[in-house]
Amino acid sequence: MLEKIFGILLGIIGVSTTAVQPPAPPTPVTTRTEPPIVKVVEKTATSAGNDAIKNIKDKSGDFSKLKSPYTDSNTAKAASVTKTPTKKPAARPEVKPPTKVSPPVATTSKVPEITNLATTSVSTVSSPPLLTLSPKLESAIPVPPPTDWNAINQKTREATVNIICTSKYGGSFEPLSGSGVIIDPRGIILTNAHIGQYFLLENYRVKDFLTCIARMGSPATPKYTLKLLYISKQWVQENYKNITSQKPMGTGEHDYALLQITGTTNPDLKLPQTFPAVAIDDSEDNIKTNNQTLLASYPAGFLGGIAIQRDLYVVSTIVNIGKRYTFRNGTLDAFSLGGSPVAQHGSSGSGAISGSGKLLGIIVTSTDAADTSKRDLDAISVAHINRSLLTETRLTLDSLLASDISAFGKNFDEETLPNIKKLFIDQLDSKSH
Repeated sequence: MLEKIFGILLGIIGVSTTAVQPPAPPTPVTTRTEPPIVKVVEKTATSAGNDAIKNIKDKSGDFSKLKSPYTDSNTAKAASVTKTPTKKPAARPEVKPPTKVSPPVATTSKVPEITNLATTSVSTVSSPPLLTLSPKLESAIPVPPPTDWNAINQKTREATVNIICTSKYGGSFEPLSGSGVIIDPRGIILTNAHIGQYFLLENYRVKDFLTCIARMGSPATPKYTLKLLYISKQWVQENYKNITSQKPMGTGEHDYALLQITGTTNPDLKLPQTFPAVAIDDSEDNIKTNNQTLLASYPAGFLGGIAIQRDLYVVSTIVNIGKRYTFRNGTLDAFSLGGSPVAQHGSSGSGAISGSGKLLGIIVTSTDAADTSKRDLDAISVAHINRSLLTETRLTLDSLLASDISAFGKNFDEETLPNIKKLFIDQLDSKSH
């Protein structure tokens, strides 16, 4: 019976939700080139295979012509960043900025012209005479240093983890694999709820039905034991029935969870005092179309179970931000990252990092295509996670991390965890008869 349950899980695990596909854009306005924030549309997901945390849009295709770093160990081991060309988005109409930070969906307005101080002419007057500007004044405006993507890449890769779950009924042949990023030196990992949900089944019917750990490095090697610190209650309520569905639906809304490193997989080793971490950025102003962002994850779309266990490498690349999406109220909740080597199963939960080295969002969905460069990854913004978390806990990520983590986790374990576990277990039981 348990073998049957694990088989059901393997049949539905994917990059989680559907890829967001926006409706037709509004009538173009010629005064701005920045695309508006577009409403997210829910679609039906397709079934996924046994690569675990898979792209819900995945269908069989001919991958024979792909040249992927996951099939070339020399390429996979390289730590340098690869820049991935992305299709330049067409000019889109901009919308009138709201009173907060991000453009609303409706009502366009003409952008006030910015005066170029370097070329502004000054009318001649007879008295007093015009003075010559000092060379010191010309250099008063500081020039920002160039972005050090190599340093950002190195730091991000060190904070990126592979989250892998195995079952005593599936073994290493059928692992469930996803990604996450450490956001606090105490070992707090941000990932997707559709990955975190499997921690709820750890002891389903028997002890250690599923065992989930964190791996790091290239190739990924077992490092740390984990516990579920938090999972979005809104996501659970809207998606728990999909645990046995071959065609789950969703948009990525509320698709986040927090994990905590609790120990080492090797009992002879001690936990480090601190962990490499990436700072978060909840500003919508820093998510602009065509801005560059670095992605780092453990994609496993072209690997089987044994290869995932032995030959899974962290992959990083630089892409341009594409379209921006809203779930409601015109807020910037998700954004497109185009196609790249990261656009594979197993990248769910990994980070999108800005040129300042901060986390803008985490990957949730992807479209399907035989060539990864033609796929389209989507991420939810840290701003969206904060809005959702604030509604559920009255805390943002920053305030949660500044609080007593032990007390927060204890409260979740006692007040929330039993109820959401029961939802998943009852759903599995109802489908196993």
